[in-house]
Amino acid sequence: MRAFQVLAPGRTELVETDDPAPGPGEVLLQVAATGVCHSDVFIRQAPPMLGMSLPVTLGHEIVGVVREAGPGGDWAAGSQVAVYVLRGCGSCSACKRGADNLCRTGYRGIGTHTDGGLAEFVVVPARNLVDASGLDATTAAPLTDAGLTAFHSVRSAASLTDDWSRTLVIGVGGLGHLALQMVLATTEAEVITVDAHEGKLELAARLGAHHVVPAGAAAANAVRDLVHGREIDVVLDFVGADDTLDLAAQVTNRGSAIVVAGLGGGALGFEATSAGRLMPEVALRRVSAGSRTELAELFELVRRTGIRPEVKCYPLDRAAEAVDAVEAGRILGRAVVLP
Repeated sequence: MRAFQVLAPGRTELVETDDPAPGPGEVLLQVAATGVCHSDVFIRQAPPMLGMSLPVTLGHEIVGVVREAGPGGDWAAGSQVAVYVLRGCGSCSACKRGADNLCRTGYRGIGTHTDGGLAEFVVVPARNLVDASGLDATTAAPLTDAGLTAFHSVRSAASLTDDWSRTLVIGVGGLGHLALQMVLATTEAEVITVDAHEGKLELAARLGAHHVVPAGAAAANAVRDLVHGREIDVVLDFVGADDTLDLAAQVTNRGSAIVVAGLGGGALGFEATSAGRLMPEVALRRVSAGSRTELAELFELVRRTGIRPEVKCYPLDRAAEAVDAVEAGRILGRAVVLP
């Protein structure tokens, strides 16, 4: 089969390799679609901190069709399924309830530590599969990571506050444009979006955002003007840079919640003072991925509401071009590779 692999740090190539075969507890999938995200840009450099063994096939946002199940695989041939990207230890309390993202011993990633979906076939653990029947594979694939992280962010905010009246989504990229749809589909919130890219603000408006605000020094004042003060109830930050965290602090007030999914390297210090940047009683949470249970719940939400990612498709022989386009910021929404 063909597979797009990391052969050495920073060196990727579409290669011919043996078809994989499922072992005990595993399932062989014929890949239908695989999303590409910024994680793939990072992973193809094979940084030492990831502890990767090369070569490895990239791609972790996978939807496919079951072709064969190994002993204990428990999935019928022909089933359309989505792959949950994280492989926890399987035995700690978090993994047993499907929350591999909270694995106490640390998780490994499909498409990072084991072969991923930028290929014609992939073998994955049966326990990592979620029913994706009735969903278009091209639009479902990005939901397995980008959609899941957005959904987990929204769910996390819901656990921190009951008031969604005024919601700010910072960053209308691959995750933010999905979170925007989720908030609109599940709440009565007035939604404001902030982004530095005009095309992304246009996308936000098309998806139903009530207000769009260009990023920059004037963003905080613009947001406060729209809601008449520091009256934002929930901030979903999909950038996570110093300026976006500062914006979140400037527009929230007592009882607000800030959920940060972006990995922009920013910091918002905890200040035990009476006059800090962050108001008292503001809940702040940093999130990562989501659980297998949440992925199944997300697919049910998508079936009910029609939430869809904006996608640009590439054939497998242009996988390198897709990753480059993501790195350069040329994708509005998500890139998807079709074998």
